[in-house]
Amino acid sequence: MLIDINLLPAKKKKSVSLWVWLVTGLILLAAAITLFAGIQIKQGQVERAERELSSQQQLREAMEQAASVTTGTETTSADQLRQAVQWSQVRRLPASPILKHLVSLLPERGFFQSMSYVSEETMNLTVQFDTSRQGAYYLAELKASDWVENASILQMDTSVDESEEEAKAILEAADALPRYFVQFEIMFDEQVVLQKLEEQNP
Repeated sequence: MLIDINLLPAKKKKSVSLWVWLVTGLILLAAAITLFAGIQIKQGQVERAERELSSQQQLREAMEQAASVTTGTETTSADQLRQAVQWSQVRRLPASPILKHLVSLLPERGFFQSMSYVSEETMNLTVQFDTSRQGAYYLAELKASDWVENASILQMDTSVDESEEEAKAILEAADALPRYFVQFEIMFDEQVVLQKLEEQNP
């Protein structure tokens, strides 16, 4: 029977140094931190890009909406101007001879204050008189005119209210009269007016 006797000293197992583990841990930790930081940076860049894209889209939509409103306003203004031009072109009753005729019907102390056309044949006319009787006289003259199809008084005002005793006293002291402002609505007979104008300008 053979017996193997090893008289050499036993080899010690190599133990991994603590420093190796520490360095490895630090490397792994640094790698993890770097990876996490990179992910966060990329995510921030993506979010910033998305915000910029959203802002650009909102800006574009706002600009398109503003352009649409501006175009609509310009179109409306252009349409109104075109309609006004067309209306003035189709007007058959010239204002100048009509005003001349209306002036000829005024009493001596009657003065035009304002006028405006309600339609092609209808005019609102405000006249100043010294007395209310002159306003009634002018209404009768308008109704008697061949040029006028119908006339009526819309409103009558005076420069001094009947209850203003002080103002009335001042007028009496100055030997002055209150002024009466009468607004008439006058509807012209288009056929008659055109015929009269043709007779005046053969």
